[in-house]
Amino acid sequence: MLTRLRGLWRAARAVPVMRTVLLQADRLWWARTIRRARIVDAEHAGRQLGRPVSERQAVRAYVFGGFARGLSLNPLFAERVVSEQLPDADRVPALYAYLVTDPADIRTSLTWDAPAYAAAHPDRGGAGGPLGQAWRALRAGGSVTLRGGREADLAALHAAADPAVAVAAGHTRGAPASTVLRWELGRDDADGEGLRAPLAVLDAAPGAEVALVLDVRAAPLDVRLQARLLAAGDARIRLHGDEGSGSGAGAAPPDGTLLVRRSPGAVIPEASLRALLSAPAPAAPLWLDQDGTIASAGVLLHDGHPYRALAGHPREDAQALGAALPVAALDAPVQTSVVGALGTPVTLLDGTVTGPRPDGPPGLSGGGDRRLPPPEPRGLAQDGWRSGPDGLRPRYRSAPQTFRLPDGTDVPRLRWAIKTGAPAGQRGESWGETHFARSLAAALERLGQYVAVDARPALERASSALDDVVLSLRGPHPLPAPPAARTLLWIISHPDEITAAEVAGYDRVFAASPSWARSAALRFRTPVLPLLQCTDAHRFRPSGVPRGADLVFVGTARGIARPSVVEPLRAGRPVRVYGPDWRGYIPGSAIAGTHVRNEALPGLYESAGAVLNDHWPAMRREGFVSNRLFDVVAAGGRAISDDVAGIAELFEGAVRTYADVPALLALTAPPLDPAFCSDAELAVLSARIRAEHSFDARARALLEDVRAHVGTASPRSDQ
Repeated sequence: MLTRLRGLWRAARAVPVMRTVLLQADRLWWARTIRRARIVDAEHAGRQLGRPVSERQAVRAYVFGGFARGLSLNPLFAERVVSEQLPDADRVPALYAYLVTDPADIRTSLTWDAPAYAAAHPDRGGAGGPLGQAWRALRAGGSVTLRGGREADLAALHAAADPAVAVAAGHTRGAPASTVLRWELGRDDADGEGLRAPLAVLDAAPGAEVALVLDVRAAPLDVRLQARLLAAGDARIRLHGDEGSGSGAGAAPPDGTLLVRRSPGAVIPEASLRALLSAPAPAAPLWLDQDGTIASAGVLLHDGHPYRALAGHPREDAQALGAALPVAALDAPVQTSVVGALGTPVTLLDGTVTGPRPDGPPGLSGGGDRRLPPPEPRGLAQDGWRSGPDGLRPRYRSAPQTFRLPDGTDVPRLRWAIKTGAPAGQRGESWGETHFARSLAAALERLGQYVAVDARPALERASSALDDVVLSLRGPHPLPAPPAARTLLWIISHPDEITAAEVAGYDRVFAASPSWARSAALRFRTPVLPLLQCTDAHRFRPSGVPRGADLVFVGTARGIARPSVVEPLRAGRPVRVYGPDWRGYIPGSAIAGTHVRNEALPGLYESAGAVLNDHWPAMRREGFVSNRLFDVVAAGGRAISDDVAGIAELFEGAVRTYADVPALLALTAPPLDPAFCSDAELAVLSARIRAEHSFDARARALLEDVRAHVGTASPRSDQ
């Protein structure tokens, strides 16, 4: 019933007149809920709004658009930090969403650890979760521990957030540090995401070894507020360019200091920052554009003209060259140097930083070797020069090679591009297509191929003309066939959206359902070959982890109360759910995590009493078996899934299926063991799945198809 009401409510918003009325009703309800929680700090809100306000006025400003601009109603609550953890973040104010869900493990700010506070004060209940608990304590004269260890009462929080008051007086200069991270924050840093990596490095550094200088002159107001509170809590964090911060933090570090500069908007993962800190300076990580392709691997020279190495290539072309690439000058939004010293600039190819692609030709500075040759990526040879709007660029051509497989077969070494519908960057890491493509790429590379994985924004990257084979993984988005010697389409989901025009653009079409492949071949009047989904047998294999009795589900809510999860929970079954958007659909106690590291999945599947699974309606109807079932059984686990044609034959007693809710509840009722095959039978089934339905098996099939039509790689260039 709740799901149906949600659907009707959303449908009503599509009607213009109703949308206006419902939005007004939403705002009134949001305001009422927030005021009743009694966590609004009018003084804090007034500073952001630039005028004194009452609590009611602050709430009104917030619900009437202020939340979308990052307005905060409490110094311990950062709107954009919370919104990324909750569903409907693009529509519902994060403070309202926080108050109507189970907030015990939600981070509310970069400056204060709300989950840790809740764990340390289990006896303090009441409205508003940990935020409400802490706020009541502050109003009663208590204090909270800020990130960095300093205690702060309400007066201290107000002082720290006030730009007219010096932050943590006496701490703007701080003790000298051997490493200084100078982070410039701009309007592209509205969510504070750019602070996560340096804060993690600071956490791991002993004593005053590392200092973090935050230049907040161009930062949004909510980020400036968090920066002030960070400086108030940790003497190693210093402000520069903020009113009341003093000028000491902007002074030049002494000679010998390792200095890391970060430009606004750059996104550098923690692992890449750590690699950069351990490399000889000056250095910069590989610079990726926002579409995931290379913006620059550093500046090189040809006849005195600078150019950006490997610009427009997939990052795999750079990473295959080794751990580092000597360059004439650095060219990235994060760079290191040693104060008072010179050195040969180096680009780290095993680390990345993401930022907008630069316009125009690069500048040139530094004292690097000016005679370095152009790098030659996988299967390519440098073949002359050409110029373009961004300056000079090397021209490349294919350099045909062969590779001998273990069985003695010689195959051509071709450049493959696997295209996906996933977004680039961190958002794409939560997409199954991203990991599916990487596992397939690794399998093809074991067959001697050169493979790049392209996110959807890079479907037409500048170096596409150098690809010999394009393989598109068709998920939720259509992927037009780009020009290449051989184009393959592998339909792995959403079969109801495939059109005749889409398949007609490809040389060969595969589908992860034998029955749909047969019917589609007749309907589209083009051959469609069956090629089932599969598993990474190098990762998903039994490790001997003991099996428990609980049920596990890994995946998103898809904006609905998925019956495969909700119904067992309603019946009292022990279900652990891992996914980013389940709040509001199931009890918070059932959410074991918003994300599971990919490397942790095999053990999770093997140790579960059973893994719950379901399919998109079109996949279920058309016989597309989810790759999750292959992964679970390959890892030595068991699964309970909605019924799809072919499951029984593929997995036998390792996967049990249901047709309706009563059957689902019967299968999930304890004890689970009688519903499945024996452990000995499961071991045999697991081995068969790994042997017959691995990415290696699929890669060999795809390579054989290409060999039959391409033969050896023909010379191609990026002209």
